[in-house]
Amino acid sequence: MQPRPRLVALVMFSVFAAACERQSPELGFWFEDVSFESPVLGRLTPTDMQNIERVARAELDAAFDGLTLRLSDSRRTRYRVRVVQEIFAPSMNRKSVVAGETRGLPGLGGLGAVNFSYFAAGAIVYAPTGATRDEIVAGIGRGLGRSAVHEFAHQLVKRVELHASRDRGSYEYDAASRVQQYYGPMHWDIAGPQLKERFGIASLTAHR
Repeated sequence: MQPRPRLVALVMFSVFAAACERQSPELGFWFEDVSFESPVLGRLTPTDMQNIERVARAELDAAFDGLTLRLSDSRRTRYRVRVVQEIFAPSMNRKSVVAGETRGLPGLGGLGAVNFSYFAAGAIVYAPTGATRDEIVAGIGRGLGRSAVHEFAHQLVKRVELHASRDRGSYEYDAASRVQQYYGPMHWDIAGPQLKERFGIASLTAHR
């Protein structure tokens, strides 16, 4: 019995994807056309948006520092997260706002998104007393970047239930409605060891 062409193609793609992953997986992260306006911040300016994206990317760089993962703005990578204006999920016959989401297939990467409006509002709500406008704008970038890290982790980490973490200062924590999402340091919890095992420098060297 001859193997089915589609099955053969899928197996070949999986083998190719695994080989690419050993080399240096690329994480595609980009902003769609988004905006925000509030009584506290007024309307975000192009300079604000540049700063927000810069801070968000810095958060991704910090989270994956020391791993064989490359961050880019490509929209054609296996692992992708985009920043969109809003994300809604059906709940009890109505639309419910969510902070982020990811869809993916084992071994085939994934596509995630984070909610710009949610994190822009959250940075205001959780801002420390006396925070300046620039500090709140930076908080938006941190909120988005840390949420993107969380969504990428869903795509990259296997055999770990991220939301089992109870560490509110970790990337894995399941709720974005907390001050740690926007202000102060953040660290890995239960997903950290597997990320190092799969994408650490030592693991890459071992495959060569």
